[in-house]
Amino acid sequence: MLQEIAASKAVRAKGHITQFAPYLALQTLPWLLLATVLRLYMKTAPNAVVLLLFVLVQLSVFIAFLVACEKMIKLSGGWTSLDRLTMGQRARFAWQVIWRLLIAFLVAVVLAITTGVDKHAAATLWVGFDGLAFPWRQGALQIWIAFIATVTFIFVLEKGTGNAPRFIGVARQLRTHKRSLCVSWVYLGLFLMIITFAQSKLAFMLGSVLDDGKLGTVGTYVLVGFIVLFSYLRIWVVVAILTYTIRASYRRMGAQEVKP
Repeated sequence: MLQEIAASKAVRAKGHITQFAPYLALQTLPWLLLATVLRLYMKTAPNAVVLLLFVLVQLSVFIAFLVACEKMIKLSGGWTSLDRLTMGQRARFAWQVIWRLLIAFLVAVVLAITTGVDKHAAATLWVGFDGLAFPWRQGALQIWIAFIATVTFIFVLEKGTGNAPRFIGVARQLRTHKRSLCVSWVYLGLFLMIITFAQSKLAFMLGSVLDDGKLGTVGTYVLVGFIVLFSYLRIWVVVAILTYTIRASYRRMGAQEVKP
């Protein structure tokens, strides 16, 4: 932990902090665009390929999330090895995280049903990681999505420090930074509820402009742009909250360890 703090200070001292500029979006947007198009195609795709498209959407959103984490960590003055990953390594890492999350979703649904929760309500826990970028439903479901975003962010932090993506590592980080992560969880939940509500209302108001997702029309491009814009905003705010929260936690822990 002290090594991570020292590395963070060294990066700031050398001035190697990535500046927040429009070009950062260029590395995130292609993946969000791909995820958006795949989600729209899922509405008309044969049942046999819906599951495959669902997984591909999760992978696309995760890589966008990964890129955002890399940039935001550097922006905050932190250090990470994520920028050293090749495209193939990013794809493998994305799959390692996504299949673990899918198992967690399945366990959550089963536990909810066994404890008496209505099966339709329990099924909403199977929202997928893409619930972070795209609004599934309004309300308390966003609290669950905020928790998934936190867990995924910890997976990314573990990878950035050379550790394998394992739930035991996530549990250790949750225990170490429980105070800060609980606060960020509240902020994330509130933000996701607010932006999901706003996005849904705006989509309703623009219903005459946004079409039903059929490809090949001007309305489709407007719809895609609308969704991608909000998905970009959602991911960047979520990553910013988590990054600066964990940074503050490390600083607080470092200050405590240097006290006589």
